[in-house]
Amino acid sequence: FWLGQPRTSVASFLDYFDALLGWEPFRAAQYGIAHHCTIALNPKEANDPRCMPVLDQLPRYLVKDGVVAVGEIGYDSMTPAEDRALAAQLELAADHELPALVHTPHRDKLAGLRRTLDVVAESALEPQRVLLDHLNETTVKEAKDAGCWLGFSVYPDTKMDEDRMVALLRTYGPEKVLVNSAADWGRSDPLKTREVAEAMLAADFSEEDVDQVLWQNPVAFYGLSGRLALDPRGTDTGATHEGNSILRGGE
Repeated sequence: FWLGQPRTSVASFLDYFDALLGWEPFRAAQYGIAHHCTIALNPKEANDPRCMPVLDQLPRYLVKDGVVAVGEIGYDSMTPAEDRALAAQLELAADHELPALVHTPHRDKLAGLRRTLDVVAESALEPQRVLLDHLNETTVKEAKDAGCWLGFSVYPDTKMDEDRMVALLRTYGPEKVLVNSAADWGRSDPLKTREVAEAMLAADFSEEDVDQVLWQNPVAFYGLSGRLALDPRGTDTGATHEGNSILRGGE
């Protein structure tokens, strides 16, 4: 995930990865949430020579129990550096028997999707273990025809909204479709997934359809890792993590 501000060294990534595997599962478990993550060198920062050596560090993180996919990888500007990073990380996913979460570019989307599918076809990772995210009306058919999982990011202003999502589900059905929201560096709304569910019900989709898109499909895809643990009680919920509490003062 790109923070909105460039990371300037490999060490920046390693601190981030350590937080995803240590602090964040601890913090989430305090509220009954089973935390999992994907780990990778993201497409945007693959263009920075200072960050490319992250690829050499990934294997020691990809063996961790909480990592359920390699991602997000893929394209931002479709540069040669992004080509190399995508191909290398698809190979890492295959080597570690993990699925891959792939970012399709926000600009020139159809060309980006086709280039992505070419690189996937050249890799050792089967399309059935690839989730193509940030799809829209111009890219969903070819992604589906390729046998990949179909990901849609629902935002207040950009990418997809709930009404467009319902229209796509009417056309292509709920099979292998994942819908996600965000709480990132831009304007976003983590409850957009709920709004998709409400829009689906209002459009006469069944509760089973909603459950498939928002629960069963994500569990099936990330379950391909063999590491999806849905019970947070297996996580240490002691008072502190490495001396740090989730509390801001008080007991």
